[in-house]
This record gives sequence, structure tokens and C-alpha cells, in this order.
Amino acid sequence: MLLQKTIIALTLALACESSIIPEVGYGLVARQNGFGGNNNAANNGGNKGGNGGNNGAAAAASAAAAKASASAAASKANNGGGNGGNNNAAAAATCLNAKAVQTGSASDGNQTPADGQAASATDTANFINFCSGQTLTNGLQVKQGSCNGIVMGKIPSTANMISGIITSPKPGENIAANKDFTISIQTKGLTAGSFTNAAATYYSAPQDLASNGQVIGHTHLTVQDLGNSLQPTTAPDPTAFVFFKGVNDAGNNKGLLSATVTGGLPAGNYRVCSMTSSSNHQPVLMPVAQRGAQDDCQKFTVGAAAGGNTNGNAANANNGGNAKTGGKAKSRRFIE
Repeated sequence: MLLQKTIIALTLALACESSIIPEVGYGLVARQNGFGGNNNAANNGGNKGGNGGNNGAAAAASAAAAKASASAAASKANNGGGNGGNNNAAAAATCLNAKAVQTGSASDGNQTPADGQAASATDTANFINFCSGQTLTNGLQVKQGSCNGIVMGKIPSTANMISGIITSPKPGENIAANKDFTISIQTKGLTAGSFTNAAATYYSAPQDLASNGQVIGHTHLTVQDLGNSLQPTTAPDPTAFVFFKGVNDAGNNKGLLSATVTGGLPAGNYRVCSMTSSSNHQPVLMPVAQRGAQDDCQKFTVGAAAGGNTNGNAANANNGGNAKTGGKAKSRRFIE
């Protein structure tokens, strides 16, 4: 009976972990040499019985070790699978979701040619690698030029398109020189008051909509010197301005936004314009091409001067700290 049990135990050990067998054999030889391997036949018989018992215990231990080894291997496999899944999820976050692919980008639009109609660039992957190898915008205002790969974002319905009209100064109005005055614009369709850090998040996130369907963002008010006339025939230099402010509040919560030109302006001819933006300062996007403008401009005079303004870049300050005056001036609050 004991011999049968020993044979069964050894068979189980072989089935569970063949690599254990050499270790069991080595232990058996050592015990025989130390405990009567050279004794008489009777002692040898006794030793055989004892060794048989020892062999059974060793086989059982081997089976337990094999079970533990198998459990550890399974645990390692599970961990590997989990980590692999996590890695795959991380990789998927940087890949274009197949459900987000717009097939319109694969067409150049010239299926029906028209005079003066240019063919669009095409890309079946929606231009996700358009900026590869280029200087990236990366949230900065890169004066040398850059490439921005951030998606355009959510676009409002026609019922929520933006419109604006400058209410002050009025067309052709004359304002006293070097005196505080207020620029105001009445907007429609803009959920104003959202203004991100223009020095670090410039164009770095898509246009978004509020729960009412309106674009979330803000407007800017900028004043330029027109020189000797209110009717110039040369476009003004876009890098030159005498006043600039990003209006980062919600105004009267009814669309009326304003900025104070502290210290006023010297005598001259000027143009004031609005520039409405999403939160991250990109020009707002509308749903259709044929529409009214979302921004407004107004021409006015200061000091009843019809002549040239020789001091158009005079210093002006704003108590809020986010106004700029002069084409080279820098805001104390933001650079935009």
C-alpha cells in the first residue's frame, strides 16, 4: 500500500512540475548516505520504508510548489494584460476616433466646377498631422508665424450667430482731447466674460458653446490713428494702435460691453473696431458664410482736429491693467 501511494505521489509530481524531480532525487541520495546507506539488509529495508515516506512528502511539497508557481504565472499574465490595456487606452487618446472623421475633408469641392472657385486641400485623416515638422503655436503668440493643430470646435446655429454694433463713440463724433471717454459695443449671441491666459493658452483649445447655444468668449476694442483724414485710402498698419483692451467681463449681462480710455487721446482722426473671440482668443466661427458681420468699426475725431495727429502713440493707461496704448506698448496684465 505504501509503495502504491509513493508511485501515485511521484506521478502527480511529474505531471505538475517536471523540473522538481532532479531536486527530489538529490535529496533522496543525501538522506540514504547519511542515514544507514551502508547498513545491513534489514536496516536497508527499514530505510527503504522511511525513504518511501520521505519521497511521498517531497512529492506533495513539489505539487504545492508547482501550484504556487502556476498561480504566480497567472497573476503576472493578468498584470501584463491590465498594463497592456492601460497602454492601449493611452495610445487611443492620441488617435482620431473613427466616429469623429469627417468625410468632407476628402473632397476638393470641385465636383461641380465654378468660375473663380478654388480646389480645397484634401486629407482623409482630417489633417491631424498638418502641422508635423512645423513651428507649433503651442498656446503662444508666435510673431514669426506658427502652425496650430487644435480643432476649430463647436459652431453655433444661425439663431445664435454673433452680431455687434458700436454705440459709443457715435459715427463722426468729436471727443475732447486728453479726456477720459468710454467705448461701448452692444453685442448679440455672445456669452461674454470668458478670457483665458493669452500668454499661455493662445488658440490652445477649441471654440465652445454655452448651454444656451451661444459662443463662449469675449471681445476686444482697438483704436488706430488714421492720420490726416477720416477717409484714408491706405489700410492702416495692423501692428500700430493707440489703444487696445480685451474686455474680460460680462458687461451688463445683456450684451453691452465697454472699456474706458483713461487719459483720452490727443487731437486726431481715429477708427475704433471690435474683435470678437472665443475664450482662447481665436476669431469666432459662424455656421454659414453668407451673414452679417459679427464685429463693427466706427470713425471719430478727437479735439475737432481735421489735420494730422502727430502724437497718436501717446501713453494711455487703464485701471484694470489690461489695456494697451501705442503700437509697441505691452499690457501689464496680458499680452494678446
